[in-house]
Amino acid sequence: MTIPFEQIPGPQMPKNLFGQINSVRAFSDNLIKSFREAFAEHGDVVAMQPLGEKMVLFRHPDHIHEALVTKSKSLKKSREYTDPKRGLARFVGTGILTANGDFWRRQRKQVSPAFHTQRITAYADAMVTAGDKMLSHWPVKGELDIAKEMMHVTLDIISGTISSVDLTADADRIDAAMDAINAYNGTFSVMPTWIPTPMELRVRQAVRDLDDVVYNMIAEWRKHGEDDGSLLSMLMLAEDEDGNHMTDKQIRDESVTLILAGHETTANALNWTFKLLSENPDAEAKLHEELDRVLQGRLPELADLQELPYTDMVVKESLRLYPPAWGVSREAVEDVEIGDYLVPKGALVSLNFFEMHHDGRWWDEPNAFRPERWSPENAENINKHAYMPFGGGPRVCVGNAFAQMEANLLLATIAQRYSLTLTPGQVVIPDARITMYPRDGLPMIVEKRDVVVESHVNQAEAIPV
Repeated sequence: MTIPFEQIPGPQMPKNLFGQINSVRAFSDNLIKSFREAFAEHGDVVAMQPLGEKMVLFRHPDHIHEALVTKSKSLKKSREYTDPKRGLARFVGTGILTANGDFWRRQRKQVSPAFHTQRITAYADAMVTAGDKMLSHWPVKGELDIAKEMMHVTLDIISGTISSVDLTADADRIDAAMDAINAYNGTFSVMPTWIPTPMELRVRQAVRDLDDVVYNMIAEWRKHGEDDGSLLSMLMLAEDEDGNHMTDKQIRDESVTLILAGHETTANALNWTFKLLSENPDAEAKLHEELDRVLQGRLPELADLQELPYTDMVVKESLRLYPPAWGVSREAVEDVEIGDYLVPKGALVSLNFFEMHHDGRWWDEPNAFRPERWSPENAENINKHAYMPFGGGPRVCVGNAFAQMEANLLLATIAQRYSLTLTPGQVVIPDARITMYPRDGLPMIVEKRDVVVESHVNQAEAIPV
């Protein structure tokens, strides 16, 4: 029997507008807690009407798989992505992350070759080199904000792979833009965007900075106009079925998407990985043993990943517990049934991977960090639909293989040489916005291990600490 929207259980909103605004603001202040409480009280499917807008929340793997795969044509990217005034599109424009319909399909087809296996494997050395360079500035023992360190090293990597133009001088502007995007998406506001509030001015500056950085990259590439092996080259040279190239605006939008999404997701994946290893010293010891045995004092190479299964298990388990892409939203383009529930046309659909990844029906000891669950003998028993760190269906993250390779290589590079420990009594609070990140950064004690690694960095150029 089909259950209409009106009969789906969910919290009741206050009747007056002021009360509704306060309720939405309170819900938005801590999305992880708010979603968890809603599911705990009402079950796998929850209906809400924030400020009169119909919304249905899902956490069951069957429902999520149905929404992303079998019923994907009935759902499109929601206004949280596509709205040019209040959505993510305000920053990244209309690219594969925010577009819908035929335009999205054309863009996806043109962007996908940039992430072909042969293409991305060529970037492995750049990933390790960036990690090696970062470690040359680390103290033998001292406190660092690992969130900042991971953000900088992944930005260094995406800068070196997306373009031959050195973006080092633009790192602060890109970081500021990313901070503005997260702050903007983490702040509930009914204020019109034409009012120059401090947040609005910050957003406008972020867009200007991103435009300046990327259009400069495009102009520099046009000076030689050849395939230099970068992701930008692939975008510039890509042709659709009619032989047409992307416009500069399309290239700008895809490049901004790659820069922002391409470094923040991996940075946060590593943040959570180091937090979890610090809290689970037995797992850290196993990781160190594998790295010491396989690498024997040299930097990792792409071919080594096949010999580092535990390293891969650590990353997969971290992505389960703290998926950077913790959920996605869609909008129903027509009335659509998901499971036994009728989602009316125009309603928002929220798919929560984080809750699914912590559900005891699909995972033994769901809140425990157990990399061994990903061993060959155990992984075959996992419900594959219950694990979606990169989404699923036609719109699964196009850069997922790039991100996984980057996370594994950086983890191997860093953990081979350093042990990272949370300061005593420290509480790390996850904040779920566009991605899931540690709210107040991630200060950790880094301590050099008693392992000699042959670095490729000229030590005379390293900054002494």
